[in-house]
Amino acid sequence: MHKLIFILVFVFFSLHSSSEEVNYLLTASAKDDIETVKAILESGADVNVVDSNNLNALMYAARKNNSEIINLLIKNKIKVNHTDASGWTALMYAAKKNYTESINLLLNAKADPKITDPDGWSAFGLAASAGHSETIDLLIKAGIDPNNRNNSGQTILMIAAKKGNLAVVKSLLDNKANFTLKDPNGKTALMIACANGNIDVVKMLLNRGADIHTEDKSKWTALTWSIEKKYPKIANILLERGADPNHKDDQKTPLIHFAVFNNDYESVKLLIEYNVKLKARDQYGLTPYVYALKEKNKKIVEIIKDNGGTY
Repeated sequence: MHKLIFILVFVFFSLHSSSEEVNYLLTASAKDDIETVKAILESGADVNVVDSNNLNALMYAARKNNSEIINLLIKNKIKVNHTDASGWTALMYAAKKNYTESINLLLNAKADPKITDPDGWSAFGLAASAGHSETIDLLIKAGIDPNNRNNSGQTILMIAAKKGNLAVVKSLLDNKANFTLKDPNGKTALMIACANGNIDVVKMLLNRGADIHTEDKSKWTALTWSIEKKYPKIANILLERGADPNHKDDQKTPLIHFAVFNNDYESVKLLIEYNVKLKARDQYGLTPYVYALKEKNKKIVEIIKDNGGTY
């Protein structure tokens, strides 16, 4: 009886005041209170009311993964592709949380997975950023292009490679994501994975055919990035597959110089094992031995000298 009175009070106010209507429908949706939602809608209340942040009831239900309320709101013709003040849709909220049941309901109701917020993020990008491979599969099946870019010019594969989410990378590659694409600085997903130390992603990309010799706008390769960021294990994988230990960037700086600048003994040792030219000179005519002396790193000075490095 108490519940019935509570609902009747809600209905009364929803018929007489738009502010109460907003409050009750949205609050009930946010609190998983389907009986109150039903009563409010049956009273003839506007299903498309929004709060001060332009969120509607569908967004609140999607954030809670409440499929019953989502279904009810859809049947009452709520605007499925409505965007809030941040430019997000209900589908984006569900994708961010990997709520696959809600996502399926929304997609079946013609939710548009291509809608982006002002920063260029779509439901697809949000799912990838959060590491949700199941949601990615659903959105690709719904027709989203796996090679879409955000406002920064990054593909979803690049974002996943940076975060090191192997399941997402696999899902994207299985759905024909293009690993040869470059960001505005010329970096590929492989370079990004190398720069962030994500060795499992590096291995997967290489096994799928990613090119180790591709250069970015500064003529840095995947190996350059791994040496610069001090990831000798990744550098070793690349060298085993034929990466050039004597590569120079657009400033004519050899890889061995990067390792010395970083006081990275392991990378210096690794490059020496792959027959790096220890007498190579940079744009200033200086050898790695000179820089090792400047850095006062005795171990690096000794290993370079012992292997034929000179002034």
